[in-house]
Formats: sequence, C-alpha cells, structure tokens
Amino acid sequence: MLVSINPKYTRITDDPFPAVTICNLNQAYKSKAQQFSIYSFDYTIIQMLCKRDVNVTIADSITDWSNLIHLIHDISQPCSNMILQCKYAGLEFNCTELFRPIITDNGLCCVFNMIDPKFMYRNYNTSAAKSFANENYKYPEGYEPVDWSSEAGYPSDLPEKFIPMKTVGTGESVGLSIVLDVESDQYYCSTSDSIGFKILLHNPLEVPNMREIGLLLSPGRETKIRIQPEKVESERYVRYISKNARKCLFEDEERLDIYNEYTQRNCGVECSASEISETCGCLPHYVPRLYGNETTCSMRESNCVERIRLETMLLKNSRRDCADFCMPSCNDLSYMPSFFSAPLIHSGFENEKFAENISKAYLEKNIAVVNIYFKDTTYRNQKNSDYIGQALAV
Repeated sequence: MLVSINPKYTRITDDPFPAVTICNLNQAYKSKAQQFSIYSFDYTIIQMLCKRDVNVTIADSITDWSNLIHLIHDISQPCSNMILQCKYAGLEFNCTELFRPIITDNGLCCVFNMIDPKFMYRNYNTSAAKSFANENYKYPEGYEPVDWSSEAGYPSDLPEKFIPMKTVGTGESVGLSIVLDVESDQYYCSTSDSIGFKILLHNPLEVPNMREIGLLLSPGRETKIRIQPEKVESERYVRYISKNARKCLFEDEERLDIYNEYTQRNCGVECSASEISETCGCLPHYVPRLYGNETTCSMRESNCVERIRLETMLLKNSRRDCADFCMPSCNDLSYMPSFFSAPLIHSGFENEKFAENISKAYLEKNIAVVNIYFKDTTYRNQKNSDYIGQALAV
C-alpha cells in the first residue's frame, strides 16, 4: 500500500476538538480516607489502591469487589472541586457540565468532549455500563450528544449545538481554557512521585490510557498546549486490498465486544482485558462490564493482573501480542501536543471570582492554568492508496 501526504489541506473546523482527560494524581481525599476504621473493608481497599501494606486477613474476607467503582467516586476529588473555571470557544461554561467524571486506569478523572457512552459502548443498556458511564451526568443546556467516528465523520443532520464539539478556530481565545485546583492538603496517596495532574489529549472515540501515556501538569504554573492533528485517511478502494497487505482495518471489519467502533486503542483495551479475564478469572475495575456479571478483580488477583497487563504490552512476547493483534485504523485521528509553561503570579487573578479567597501561597502550591488550542487553520493528512501489483482481498 502506498502511503503519501494528501496534497489537499484539511481544515481543523472539519474535525472535533480533542477529548481532554484530566486526573488528579491523588487517589483519595485525606479527610475521607481517615474516617474509616483501620479494620474496615473500605480502609483496606483504599490501602490497596494506594499500593500500601494491606491487612491480608481483612482483604481475604471481602467477597464482593463490585462496589469498588462507587468507593472510588466517593473518596476521590470530584470534578467540581478540581476544575474551578472553564471556557471553550470563547464562552464560559459550568465545568461540571463540560467535564464528565470517568473511571480510568489512573482512578477517577474528568473528561471533556468524549463521545457519549450510549454511542461508545456496545451494551450500554446494562446497569453495569450505565454505572460505569455515570448516567446522572448532564450536558450543557441546549447541547445534544451525536455519533461521530474517524471514518464516517459527523452525521449529516447535526443539531445546532452538539457533543463532541467541533474545533472552531485557532488561538487560545477560542480553544479550551481551564483553571485547576490540586488541593494538595487533601493528598493521601499519589499515583506518581509528585503532586499535580495527568492530562491526555485523545480521539473522542477512545478510552484514555492515563497510566502509561498521560502527561504531567504542575500546580503553580500556566501551561499552554498547542495541538497538532495527525489524520490518516484511506481511499475507498483500499478496502479491496487484503488486510494483511494493507496492515489496517476499517471500522466495520473487526467487531469489538465492549466498544461500538473499532480503534487500535480500544482494541488494545479489550485484548488486554480478555487475557486478564482468561488467566486471572476477573476483570480490572476500570474495564466496563460487558454483561454486568463479570467478577471484579480483588487484591488476591492483583499480582496476576499486573503481570498479564505488562505481558500484553510487550512486543513479540509468548502471550498474545495485543500491539500486533490490534491493527491500526485505516481512518484515524490523533492529536500531538506541545507543552509550554511558566510560573503563575497572584496579581493575574485579581478579577476572578473563584480567586477571592485564594492566597498567593495557595496559588503557587495548588492552582494550575491550562490553555489548549490549535495554531494553524489547516493541516495535511496522511493518505493510504493502492499501487500496481498490490494483493487484493479474496
């Protein structure tokens, strides 16, 4: 297959703004974690989440780990506390409507512009899927969720306001601007060796891989993130070339069990989850339940889960190679960020309502300002086409 640069420019306003997922590195509010008796199930589970020594006798007596997601919601920093202010396309929004809570492999996070769960998950009507997707979340007034994919694009009959939102222009004034509070005094345990946030820009169709590729954001700094889109498109007749020859898949050529649309990332999540389920007999809490009756992995299976997870990440290992098994998408959209940051100054927030009771010391220790935007109105994408002698599909 011939890979070339498309001579025609693509306008950024034809695509959605990237999904943006943000996680506090803190896994539990100190004030909430310290309320539990050290002999309670909840305290024991929190120690497990924090990767600390656990009372094995208590852990072994826990027979049902299915409420782990609810506990994570209860003990984690809510999006309303994390995100103090948010603007998109020059308009200020209610941040709890712009950002949806989501359970990831890095704990409870907040995501902007992700496709609605009813379009993402194949069996969304199961109670387990709805619980995982936080069905009580409400979109900003007047906005409707719509289906979108890298291959089919947006539906032809778009409402006036919709999610995932399109990119509207260049520059930080019409990008996504947010103010974050890390609440460092509430730190109980961190997923890293630091205090701060993880952030990831990703395709709205995909679940974020926060643990492995999330990038760090520091409090006390303003960070500007410039976006460079990377798009792959395939000519229509590429479909008639054998899969092994073209080395990519169209979205209807591989049926996923959890997700409606095929992407390499979503396939990788399922591949790893399948290996964990077959070997360890359970599913990690951050993987949506397909039928609702799957067993949630307990502390007893944690070593098995981590071993299989790492094995499926390795290239050319003895176990199924998920990176090789999950081919790239023939039509794909991703976003490459460039980070620039500088220290915050307290005087810059004098006219902001949320900063009325914030001292200079608190600002420097807890507040992060992030501006995410495109710098160019157009870009050139990668185009897949055939060439003479290419093997055809049977």
